[in-house]
Amino acid sequence: MALPGGMLFGQRLLAWVAAALAAEMAAFELALVVPIFLGLGVIAYFAAPEEPGLVFPAFLTVGMACLAYGLRGRWGLHVGLVCLTAVGAGFCSAELRTMSVAAPQLSRSMAGAVTGLVLSVEPRLGSSARIVIRPVSVEKLEPAAMPARIRLTVRKGSEIRAGDSVSLKAVMRPPPPPALPGGYDFARDAFFDGIGGVGFAAGKISPAASPVEASWAEAFTIWIDRQRNALTRRIVETIQGENGAIAASQVTGKRGQIPGDANDALRASGLYHVVSISGLHMALFAGGLFGLIRAMLALSRRIVLYRGTKELAALLSLLPAAAYTLFSGAEVATVRSFLMTAIVLLAVALGRNAITRRNVALAASFVLLTTPEQLLGPSFQMSFAAVAMLVIAHEQWSRRKREKSAMAWERAIGGAVTLVLAMMLTTIVASLATAPFSAFHFHRLTLQSLASNLVATPIVSFLIMPLAMLALVAEPFGYGAPFWQAMGWAVGLFMQVARSVATWPGSDLVMPQFSTVALGLFALTLVLLTILRTRLALLALLPLGGGIALAATAPLPAALFGANGYAALVRKGDQLTVLAQRSDAFTVQQWLLAMGDRRKPEDPTLAAQRLCDREGCSAPIEEGGVFMLDKTANAAEEDCGRVSVLAGPVSIGARCAALGLTLDRELIRAAGSIALYAGPRGGDGRLTWRIVMARDLEGARPWAPARTKPVASATPPATQAPLVDSPRGSPIPDADLGPSQPNADD
Repeated sequence: MALPGGMLFGQRLLAWVAAALAAEMAAFELALVVPIFLGLGVIAYFAAPEEPGLVFPAFLTVGMACLAYGLRGRWGLHVGLVCLTAVGAGFCSAELRTMSVAAPQLSRSMAGAVTGLVLSVEPRLGSSARIVIRPVSVEKLEPAAMPARIRLTVRKGSEIRAGDSVSLKAVMRPPPPPALPGGYDFARDAFFDGIGGVGFAAGKISPAASPVEASWAEAFTIWIDRQRNALTRRIVETIQGENGAIAASQVTGKRGQIPGDANDALRASGLYHVVSISGLHMALFAGGLFGLIRAMLALSRRIVLYRGTKELAALLSLLPAAAYTLFSGAEVATVRSFLMTAIVLLAVALGRNAITRRNVALAASFVLLTTPEQLLGPSFQMSFAAVAMLVIAHEQWSRRKREKSAMAWERAIGGAVTLVLAMMLTTIVASLATAPFSAFHFHRLTLQSLASNLVATPIVSFLIMPLAMLALVAEPFGYGAPFWQAMGWAVGLFMQVARSVATWPGSDLVMPQFSTVALGLFALTLVLLTILRTRLALLALLPLGGGIALAATAPLPAALFGANGYAALVRKGDQLTVLAQRSDAFTVQQWLLAMGDRRKPEDPTLAAQRLCDREGCSAPIEEGGVFMLDKTANAAEEDCGRVSVLAGPVSIGARCAALGLTLDRELIRAAGSIALYAGPRGGDGRLTWRIVMARDLEGARPWAPARTKPVASATPPATQAPLVDSPRGSPIPDADLGPSQPNADD
C-alpha cells in the first residue's frame, strides 16, 4: 500500500534530519562550544544587579569540572558538565578581573590641585592633548579615596611628555554613565582601564615640587609612549595635513590628530577600521615579515634541506609581531589581533592547519578568561564575528577545491581575477557578519563598504603598509623621509576613495536603537553558523529573522533625559526637539543617532518647537502632552501638575510627584540617563508611561556605585495629570540650561 504524499515527505524529512544530526555528532568539536558558554557566564556576571560573591560560584565551578573529568567516558554527561563548567569559569573570570582592577573612583564633581606622574600623552588637533596621570595627591581627597588614574584634557599639551611629574589645577568628575539606557557605558570601560576620574586642566601646568617615582611597569609604559609620540611627530612633520595624521595612526596607533571631517568620511565609507591597528594591520605586518624571513632563510641550503623555512619563519615572526603590538599601544583590538596571529603562526610552526574554527575558538576563550569585559564591547563582537565567518567561508572554498577540479572558466580567468573575486567575497562576508553589531553600537550601516573596501584594501595592502615597513627600517639610519612621503601619497589615494564613497546616496544609513534581545538573536545566528557543519546550519535563519523583525519594530522613546539633569530630547511623532545647550552636543549626538536621525545637534530645526525662558524650556511630547525641563525649584513648583512630564536638576517634592510624572535630581542621580516611553491609556483615559533607566535603582556595581535612592520620584505614578498645552514661557532659542553633560571624550 502506497503511503500518502504528506507521510512520505515527513519520513524523508525525518531521515534527512537524522542523517544530518549523525553527521553533526561525528564532526562535533567540544572546543567550539566552550567560548560560547564562557561568554554566557561573563554575561551572567555583568547582568547581575548587585556585585555577586566569588566563593560559591568558584566552588561550584570546580565541582562541575571534577565531575566532568570523572564522567568523561559518558559523552552526553561529559559535554553538558563541560559547558556548565565553562559558564562558571566565565562568571568567575569576570569577577576576578573586576577584583584585580578595583580602585577608587570619584563620587562627585570637584575642582582642586592634582600632583602626579604623567603616564601617557595623546596629542590632539591644535596644541591640546589628552593625558593620563597617576596622582599622588588630590586636593580635598584622602589617599584612600584617590583614583588610581585620572584622564585630563589639557590645552597646551605639546610641552608635556610621558614621565613628567606635574602639578596642576583640574576640574574633575566621575566617569559619566551611558548617554542613554542600553548605550555605550564609558564608566564601565574606564573602571577596567583603571581610570577613576575625567576632566580638564584649568590654568598653568607646572613641574611637581619633587619627582614622582615610577614603577618598572610604569617606566616601560612611559618609554613606549615617548617613542610612539616621537615617531608620530616625525610622520606628521614629514607628511603635512590629514594624510600625515592618518599615516601616523596606522603606524603608532595615535589617532587624536585626525580631523573630524576625515573621521566622518572614513565612517561613512566603511573604512574607519583602517586607522585602528587591529586585524588587517597585524595580518599584513606579520604576513609580510613571515614572507621576508622565509625568503632570507631560503638562502641557506642547510635550513632548506634539514630545518624547513616555513616552520622556522613562523616562529621567528612571533617576536617582532609582539614588539609591534607593544609599540602600537597594546590596545584591546591590537592585543586580540596579535593573539589570533600568534595562534596562526604557532599552528604553521607545528605543521597544523592554521585557519580553522578551533583556532578562532581558542583565541576567543583566552580573551574571555583574561579580559572578559571585552565581550560587551563592539571591538570584540565585530572582530570575532568577522573572523569566524571568514574562516567558515575559507573552509567551504577549500573543500570545494578539494572535491572539484578547476573548471575551464576558472583556468581561463587566471589567478589575478580569482584574487579579486576572493577579495570581494571576503569583504561581503566580513561586512554581513559585522553589520548587526555596527547597527547596534554605532547606529550606522555602510551599504557601499563593499565598493570602498574592494578599492581601498589593495592600496593599504600593497602600498601603505609596505611603505610604512620600509620607512620604519630606514628611519633609524636617517633615510625614512622619502618612504614617509611616498606613504603620504598612498594615504591620499586611500582618502580619495573614502571621500568619494562617502558622498554616494545611502552610503551611511542611521539605524535607530534596538534591544539587546535582537542583538542576542543576531549573535545566535553566528553561533549556529559556526558550530553547525551540515545543512542544519539553515536553522540560523530562524534567529536571524527574529532579530531583523525585532530590530525593525523597535519602539522609539518619547523622551530622553540626560544624566546631568539639564538636557533632554523630546519626540512628538517624527518631530524631535532638543532641550540642551551647545556643550551638551556629544550627548545630543548620541541621542539623535539612537533615534535614527542623522542631523547635527546644532541643526536649527531641532529647536523649532522649543519654548524657553530663563528658568526652563518646554517641548511637545507624544499624545499631545508637554515635556517641561525646569532648572529652578520655583519654576518646578509653578509647573507642578500643569504638564505631562516635569523634569529638571532640582528636588521636586512629594506633592508634585503625586500630581504627575516627575524626573528630578534624586532620580536622575540614582538612575543615570532615562528613556521615557508612552504606553496605552488607562481606563480613566489618562496616558501611562514606561521608564527605562541606565542603572538599576536597587543595585550597585563597582563601576556604578549605589546612589541615594529617591523617595518621591523613584516610582512615578503610572498615570499623568490632565494635559496643559500652554506651558509657561516665551521663545528664547539660546537659553542657557546649565552645566554640560560630561563628555566621554573629555
